[in-house]
Amino acid sequence: MTDPVPLGQPLLDYAVITDPFPLYAATDGSLPTTLHIVVSNGGAESVYCREVIFSLPHGDLAQSLVDGDLDGKGSADGWTVEQVTPSTPGLDMALPSGDYEHFRATHTDGKVVEVARSGLTITLKDLTIGRQPGTARVEIRETATKDLGDWPHSVGYTTCALTKFPAPEITARDVYDFRADKPEATVASGGDVHLTWRGPKTLDYKVWYGPGDEPKATVRDLQWSGKITRDTTFYLTYVIGGNTHCLTTTVTVPDPELTALKVTGNLTVGGNADVTGTVEATDDITTHQHFLDPNGTPLRGERR
Repeated sequence: MTDPVPLGQPLLDYAVITDPFPLYAATDGSLPTTLHIVVSNGGAESVYCREVIFSLPHGDLAQSLVDGDLDGKGSADGWTVEQVTPSTPGLDMALPSGDYEHFRATHTDGKVVEVARSGLTITLKDLTIGRQPGTARVEIRETATKDLGDWPHSVGYTTCALTKFPAPEITARDVYDFRADKPEATVASGGDVHLTWRGPKTLDYKVWYGPGDEPKATVRDLQWSGKITRDTTFYLTYVIGGNTHCLTTTVTVPDPELTALKVTGNLTVGGNADVTGTVEATDDITTHQHFLDPNGTPLRGERR
């Protein structure tokens, strides 16, 4: 990791913020990670910058930060951030040997720009973090000067250390917010219902509902969709440490479709009742209009 000329001191200050924080070594189902690199000028003099390159150690070692296949993409307001390799033409500097992912930041207009005290933030997202806990160092090389007529012969060099903590054990509290996507949790009979929840994508979730309480799905992407015809309570189950845990949510249907109806008290119908099956009652049924037979013909009588 030796450049052809000695490395100088950087003129700018750098800090790296990870999202999520803290940064955990990756496990199966881990989400991509984002790095926000804050570049600022903490001195009293103006600093002009032409190019900054961030080198992220790549591999499956404790000191490796990323372990993807040239994944990740960068962005910054007013700047162009792109992946480069040691053979990329037009670089201001030599890149370190070894296994790295390099991102180069240059001003969008190709100009040399002054980095003000407000600084800038360079974002690298969709990064696959390595699986081994440890400390990785992001290497930073800048082409910058305080005098536009006198550019230094060597690039400024510094590192930012990032710790990859061991992934924490999953607990039942890590699964939550099981709900329907509609706030009122109400759908019409035969309508679509979409359920979502929050939790690790490494768990096998089962969605249960309806007669027989058989699981209707086993999913990992934290969402489920289906249709219902009556008030339904959904059960979300998952296993952690050999124990089964459960969350519930209920969706109501204002016009339910029932396969059978048994009335043991009085039943009052305020509108027409379409009878396509058997209505069984052990007491009076009072209608203010009419029961209709399967052909739509009103049945005579006020009590049936």
